[in-house]
Amino acid sequence: MLSQILNTLQSVLIPVIVALLVVGAGLVWWVGRPRKGDRPELDRARPDPARAPATRRVPSVQPVPSAQPAPSVQPRPPAASAPPLAPQPPPAAPAAPAAAPLAPLVADLLLVDDSAVVRAKLRRLFEPAGYRVALARDGQEALQLLAQGRYALMVTDLEMPNLDGVGLINAVQGQPALAQMPIMAITGHDDLQARLDECREICGIYRKPWIDDDLLGHVQMLVGSRSAHTAQAQDH
Repeated sequence: MLSQILNTLQSVLIPVIVALLVVGAGLVWWVGRPRKGDRPELDRARPDPARAPATRRVPSVQPVPSAQPAPSVQPRPPAASAPPLAPQPPPAAPAAPAAAPLAPLVADLLLVDDSAVVRAKLRRLFEPAGYRVALARDGQEALQLLAQGRYALMVTDLEMPNLDGVGLINAVQGQPALAQMPIMAITGHDDLQARLDECREICGIYRKPWIDDDLLGHVQMLVGSRSAHTAQAQDH
């Protein structure tokens, strides 16, 4: 009886034990098998430092600071609106130049002739009529006297040495201070018209010998009588 029980247990237990062993071995294999993503696989995938080729280390480049800081840009203030311009007055007209003061009146008449006889005759004609006279022997001497002062009128001969009457008249009319002085001419030349054409803007020409009343009257017409002329000179 006992032997039957043992045989029965043996026949049952042995297959169970074998099955348990098989199942246990399977569990151990299942648990111990490598899985995807486990560290051992990562370790196998990582190259061996001993076998990996040496790589060149590139030094990092640091930015070099600028020597001078960049100037800060200040915002430009808005331009103020310019005030409206006031209307400008029109420019004043240039003032007229002041008239030059008149030179002192040296004498009433300047008588110019190279002949002493003619100078004496002219002097005897005008001084009794009240005129102050000055005498010159040629054009050069007359210009020297004119440089010292002004005369109310000049009577000049046309034929003279050094500087003749035509040259004297041109020189006098070329000077602004003397251009307004009346000039009369006397000449011994027969062709008065030809001599008159040589002189510009003179008041008259007389041929020697002249008529005293005609010459004196013409002078009085140009400069006035001695009394009237003296009063006019005093006003200036």
